[in-house]
Amino acid sequence: MSNSELSTQDWTLADLPIGVSARVVALDANRHTSLAGHGIRPGVIVEVENDAPFGGPRIVNLGFARLAIARAVALTIHVRLAPADAADGSR
Repeated sequence: MSNSELSTQDWTLADLPIGVSARVVALDANRHTSLAGHGIRPGVIVEVENDAPFGGPRIVNLGFARLAIARAVALTIHVRLAPADAADGSR
């Protein structure tokens, strides 16, 4: 798969590779309010920093914040890879 194909592919936050920045494009309607309260909403850039061991939460950077997001919740957050120059953008 080429880089241009990867950049247009939609992912869930649960599947996003570590160290890759992505823009949130959609949230599960049932979790929208609680996620927005933590700053996760369509348009923001997130980056998976790491995974907790034994299937634990994903550690996500969101601007200057660091969040632990359960994998079940991460499956409900849809993202699209962000261009390299957008990494410091809308957070």
